[in-house]
Amino acid sequence: MVSLIVGAAFIICGFILMKFPPKSINDIYGYRTSLSMKNQDTWDTAQKYGGYSMIMLGIANGIFGIWAAIQPLTVNGLAAQMIFLVIGAIVMLVADEKHLSKIFNKDGSRKSYVK
Repeated sequence: MVSLIVGAAFIICGFILMKFPPKSINDIYGYRTSLSMKNQDTWDTAQKYGGYSMIMLGIANGIFGIWAAIQPLTVNGLAAQMIFLVIGAIVMLVADEKHLSKIFNKDGSRKSYVK
């Protein structure tokens, strides 16, 4: 049940982050990492991709929550759902940072591609 609630929260927050991203780098909300806050370009890219990642993590948590409700876990269900959430959040952050590092240099400038 917890995974369903958390999944819905992640989907809603991800949608808000994608559709209504913070216009400028701030201390209140947004996808805030050292690379995402280098400049406005990295910030804007991180908000859109971070929102998408949050939606995907929310869907995965929702599916896990439905599965846990239909097929009760033999272990502590709440603990399993929390572990799934933490691992999912870590994977999301690593994937987001990897995505940003493919597009931007460490100083925040866009990588140039030679064709």
